[in-house]
Amino acid sequence: MGIQRHAVTPREDFSRLYSAAQVDAVADSLSRRAEFPYQLTYLGEGSEMWRAGEVPSDPDLVPMLRDINSLLTRHAEQLLALAPPSSPIQIVDLGPGTTRPVRGLIRHLVERTRLAGYRAVDISAEILELARENLQSEFPDHAEHFELWQGDFTGPDLKRVLAPERASGHPGGDPFRFVIMAGGTLYNFAEPHQVLRHVRSAMSDHDVLLLTLRIDIGADRPAFMKQVKVGDAHKPQQLAGLDLLAIDRSWYVTESGFDRARSEIFVRARFLEPVTVTFDAAGGSRTVSFEPDDTVVVWRYLYQDSAAVADQLADCGLQVRLLERGQGSHVVLVAATPTP
Repeated sequence: MGIQRHAVTPREDFSRLYSAAQVDAVADSLSRRAEFPYQLTYLGEGSEMWRAGEVPSDPDLVPMLRDINSLLTRHAEQLLALAPPSSPIQIVDLGPGTTRPVRGLIRHLVERTRLAGYRAVDISAEILELARENLQSEFPDHAEHFELWQGDFTGPDLKRVLAPERASGHPGGDPFRFVIMAGGTLYNFAEPHQVLRHVRSAMSDHDVLLLTLRIDIGADRPAFMKQVKVGDAHKPQQLAGLDLLAIDRSWYVTESGFDRARSEIFVRARFLEPVTVTFDAAGGSRTVSFEPDDTVVVWRYLYQDSAAVADQLADCGLQVRLLERGQGSHVVLVAATPTP
């Protein structure tokens, strides 16, 4: 007798958390790419999981995370050298998280009376509230400079966020802008090239794109890059999407590994038992089924060397103006401007 198929519908909070368009996006991603969109795990309780995840359970990761979070602060003067002298600076933060990576740069600008404003955009209202709390706590006298917008910067909302404006309280014309994706945000997307091209299309020719990334240096690689590791430690947020779908954790095992064809580190679920999920989608009922040995990616990170990062930016119409390594060689700050 075969294994009984589990037929489930998403938990009640799934439909409260996601719009009809987002429900369709989840169903499409699962059926077409066998992936739960990681960016959608920041909504609801996922925001608290994200905040808790800022303190890693693996102490070996603490120096690297501290390093990547301090890159913008440590190289603030080099970044300002890319802007006209004394010009006001506006920060546009795409996917701000708790704002930890950018707060040092904000302070640097505030102390030099160079901050024209800070604008953040994220699909998660809960993440934006965390960002607001942290900014107001650290900069109580500058709350008027902070705008936090709920929206999807991978879609049409980005042009609205990057609409030009004059710098209030500063002489001269429009502020010089730093457009930031910190902490590897870009490389968690399934198609980072597509996101980069979209961001470039919305930037002005005078904007500077700032990325903080973990890169491959060809040494000190995680062991799972050579062989898939089963049951490895994972962040709770990485399984939050499958939890919302009411897929019991005993029905699959987690795997960490490296996809050489895509140069990606991944965390995925490999099913042990057959499961069918039925969605109440905008166009009617939709089902997605998984058989034993099927996999679903729950987290990904494009892991490439600095030369590949520069090539990717060039392919998307951006040229590297600054590339600085952290105290550890695994993390870098990249500043890029639109190619003339």
